[in-house]
Amino acid sequence: MATNRITYGQSAIAVSQPPANSDNTAGSDGNPFLTGLKRVQSAEIDFAFARHRFKQLGTPDYVGQTQTKNADIGFGFNYLYSNGTNEAIMGLNVNSSSGAALKYVVKENQDRNYYILMGTGENQTPNTVTNFKNEFNVMALGNVFLGNYSLSAKVGAPVEVSASLSAYNIVMSKYNDSTNGETIPAIDTTKTGPAEPINNKRYKLTSRVFQNTSNRDGNIHGAFGPGDIQLVLDSVREPGLEFTGSGPVRSASIDSIELGFGVDRTDLYGFGSMYPYGRRAILPVLGTLSFSALATEFTSGSLNEFISGVNNYNFTINLKDHCSGQTGLQMQVQNAQMDNQGLRQSIGGNASISASFSFSMSDVSGLKLATPPLILHQPPATAAQLDTIYVQATGKTASRPIDTSFYNPDGFKYEWYKGDDIAVGFNERSLLLPLSVEAQTYYVVVSNELGAARSNSCEVPVP
Repeated sequence: MATNRITYGQSAIAVSQPPANSDNTAGSDGNPFLTGLKRVQSAEIDFAFARHRFKQLGTPDYVGQTQTKNADIGFGFNYLYSNGTNEAIMGLNVNSSSGAALKYVVKENQDRNYYILMGTGENQTPNTVTNFKNEFNVMALGNVFLGNYSLSAKVGAPVEVSASLSAYNIVMSKYNDSTNGETIPAIDTTKTGPAEPINNKRYKLTSRVFQNTSNRDGNIHGAFGPGDIQLVLDSVREPGLEFTGSGPVRSASIDSIELGFGVDRTDLYGFGSMYPYGRRAILPVLGTLSFSALATEFTSGSLNEFISGVNNYNFTINLKDHCSGQTGLQMQVQNAQMDNQGLRQSIGGNASISASFSFSMSDVSGLKLATPPLILHQPPATAAQLDTIYVQATGKTASRPIDTSFYNPDGFKYEWYKGDDIAVGFNERSLLLPLSVEAQTYYVVVSNELGAARSNSCEVPVP
């Protein structure tokens, strides 16, 4: 049965890991190669063909046309920020200790495949449905690259994020699950001559793709309260702008903040192919940061002192969960320069300030993101005694040199448990399941300085 109304229970978006020219089915341990985006609110796709039409003297009509390159395919979506999982699977680095947010943007083969699911009936929730065959229409995009990213947060509302991307190919079909999945939508960009779709690799939809794969469905649960958006910066050297606090570091409770950037890319074409073999990022790119806050005191100075651009600022923005106080996202902006500033005050109200900054971004500097642990590779749902299970996490790691008495060498703290919270392992990513005369349940808690995440449980029956 067709549907003309999109509901949360009927639609979802799944993303593969790079490169796009790779298998998108599940591994031997049952962990999916696709991950569902969290809290998506809307999505849109548009495409345009690049045609060149020929004219001829003596005729009023075009005499021919040719397609000069691949179609321009745009993809955009909006979501409510949850924990950094969306950012990680889109290709942004969420470990500030290892480098900038655009760390991977210049690497080759960083394209992905995106799958937009639309249910054909009622009560088809992707994270619980057992059979996707003939129940979902799939709009699959191949060789997708991130273009623009924008994050907005304000008191009284959740964090909203919008992203726009570009793709090489699009396939629209009903999911039939033929021969263990459907053909991936990626284009073989390495082929000499006109490129063709890849036919020997597939994608597989399972409910695990859309389950809570990171076990932190929302470090930031809802709307912000006063003080939940914190901005920390060095001493202010601009006239009129002042924050609370003492000493060389100042902080402010922010009313609203917006951060964004766009990655310009150039298509790389080989001779004889209308499909590019890559989309190289043009660095650096310009990032922007703007915020509004309550003003306390005002500094003195002359306007010409700061329009010269000599003052650079390093900002740290902490977005905190209103209930737990835990930092759900930390953003570090480097060497930002003020573009404009506004001051406002009224009788009976507080003075307020607004300011906008811009900063250079590359794969090594400009913007750093940090999150609590995100468990991207979970233990299997079931395992046998004497098997070895493990997890893989991303997020902020410990600063080097790492204290290995507290952290694993990868920068995370691991604590393994069984049954009713009985500790069985410490600071190892993996656990060798012991022999037991009774069935057991095992899980691990992964921690960093911003928080902790509990993995999925692994059931180990008695043989």
